[in-house]
Amino acid sequence: MKLDTYINKTSNLYAENRLLKFAIVIIGIAVIVNGFMSYIAMHYQKVVILPPVVDRRVVISGNKVDENYIKLFTRYAMTLLQNYTATTARSQFTEFLSLVTTSAYPQMQKTLYTLADTIKKLNMTSAFYPRKITIDEKNRTITVTGLKKEFTNTTVVEDGPRKYMIKYAIINGRFYIDAVKEVAKK
Repeated sequence: MKLDTYINKTSNLYAENRLLKFAIVIIGIAVIVNGFMSYIAMHYQKVVILPPVVDRRVVISGNKVDENYIKLFTRYAMTLLQNYTATTARSQFTEFLSLVTTSAYPQMQKTLYTLADTIKKLNMTSAFYPRKITIDEKNRTITVTGLKKEFTNTTVVEDGPRKYMIKYAIINGRFYIDAVKEVAKK
């Protein structure tokens, strides 16, 4: 029996085993560091949007958005909600509902579709001209002040200042509306 060969093979196996254990530990540490760095990169990732109709930069970072983004979507939402004719009301309200949170959707859909039927029945037209948009990021509310004109056929039904309060949410960088209500005149 060659004892030197046997001892040499077992010591080689132990050395190889230690080397493999070391390699597994290094790979494990690398995977953990890679996962941590990926999390940080995704958390601090910024998307800069500059569509042709926007004249300013819009920055979205996680669930934090800048004021320009909120104002852009507020103008878009108020245009869909307040500028309509008898033929366009239902389609605009349907498009507006794509901006509504899932919790507020059923009630808002019922309200808007009832309003759309009334608009069609009375042949109404409405135009809203926003003048001032105020954002309260802490309470997640937007106040929109402007002038609203409403007509039935050619008769002016309403012409005057209006103020709306919008409760919003930012979910995965996307703007959603929780509620829209008109603030009563004092």
